[in-house]
Amino acid sequence: MLEKIIDALKRKSAPKPAAPVSPDVKRLAAAALMVEAARRDQDFAGNERAAIVRIVGENFHLSAEEAQTLVALAEQRQRLPYGESIFTRTIAESFTMDERKDVVRMLWEVALADGHLHRVEAAMIERLAKEIGLDATASEAARKAVEATR
Repeated sequence: MLEKIIDALKRKSAPKPAAPVSPDVKRLAAAALMVEAARRDQDFAGNERAAIVRIVGENFHLSAEEAQTLVALAEQRQRLPYGESIFTRTIAESFTMDERKDVVRMLWEVALADGHLHRVEAAMIERLAKEIGLDATASEAARKAVEATR
């Protein structure tokens, strides 16, 4: 009898697998976090927006028009209350580890697009990396990979 109760409790407390998320939702979540990273230093300039459009286009294999539409939608969605946490949770629950590493690399690329890294941008990316299940070493490796291409 005790074993049946324990098994029932284990089934209740076991995390339920997340429902599959469409590629469009995944791209929107990543793009919204990039917009947030660009806005973090209070200077969301045209070169940062252009960098996001380029990054999402290249990484998600989108046309220029599709990438611009995605970024515009991400800007709208990112402004919603609790937007960042919704997108962070989507990435943590729906992306593979490699996809999460790619998102962090893209965030570093956006933060460095204007030629300098503001401390609030760096802090945000480090926090987001942790929230989506990456350690500081993985985040730093992504940052160094981006810096090496500049």
